[in-house]
This record gives sequence, structure tokens and C-alpha cells, in this order.
Amino acid sequence: MESHSKFVECWRWRYRDAKTGRTCQTLCQLSEREAAELPHAQRIEGSMLLREVDVDDFPETDAEVHRVTLMSPQSP
Repeated sequence: MESHSKFVECWRWRYRDAKTGRTCQTLCQLSEREAAELPHAQRIEGSMLLREVDVDDFPETDAEVHRVTLMSPQSP
């Protein structure tokens, strides 16, 4: 079975250390999901890297998958 890959944006992040209160930076690029564990994490501009990941790790979110159907309002 062939496995497809996707690319995820990974960034270096600036965050506040909970113990010391100091502003720190990650040493490597993290995805937004990984950085969600860092308090008040902010992307560092210019540090983006595309990381190849396995499709099975991420649910599909294309418009084709979550198709929106607009319903017209009913008039009385």
C-alpha cells in the first residue's frame, strides 16, 4: 500500500518560561500542534520550515471533505 505525505509548516517559537518568567526560543522548528504546549508561544518570523509528515497523522480538511451546503431561509 502506498503512503502519501503532506507538508506541515514548522516554526521556531518564542515563549515565556513558566518557572523563571524569561522569554525563551525553541532550538528547533515545531508545528503549531507541538507549540501549543508552550505558554504564550509566538512564531518567530522568517524561521518557517516545511516538514514532511505521514497523511495518517492529520485528518483531511480540504473543502471537498467538509463540503458546506447553504440552505436558503424559508419564507413564511
